[in-house]
Amino acid sequence: MIEGYDFTGDRFEELLVRRFFPEKTDHESALLLVFLVDYLRQFDRVSFSVRIGAGVTPDPEHDPSVQRAAVFSSKRRIDFVGWQGQQASLVELKTRVGHAVMGQLLSDRQLWLEEFPDAPEPRLVAVGRTSTDDDVRVLTSHGIDVMLYPEADALGGTSAGAQ
Repeated sequence: MIEGYDFTGDRFEELLVRRFFPEKTDHESALLLVFLVDYLRQFDRVSFSVRIGAGVTPDPEHDPSVQRAAVFSSKRRIDFVGWQGQQASLVELKTRVGHAVMGQLLSDRQLWLEEFPDAPEPRLVAVGRTSTDDDVRVLTSHGIDVMLYPEADALGGTSAGAQ
């Protein structure tokens, strides 16, 4: 069972009028919105803030609810997962897409495949405002799709003058 905020096609229009998304900053919400405008229709369903991995080993001395909270909050959080049938796209949102996102996405991929061993290889996607040619070249050479939206502003639209 995937924990997160899940939406299917019948609720996609709701996503396109939102200004904020679950567990996202203003900047992440703005990036996610412009990405969704371009790619939402490619997915059957989407999930936000998907937790994967084992998390920390809780202290048995703590109350069970505190133990559960410790495990939940220490699991890896994938910003967004889009589904096309059984095919998952793991999406990370960054203001500046740099080489560090590669480690994050490759770690997410490994934990995903451990948690869902029969799942197809997930698509890895980095979404951001800026990057360098070197970082884009390195990321794409490792199978990570890079989507850049320099016009995205913190309110979920585009900056003045952007087309």
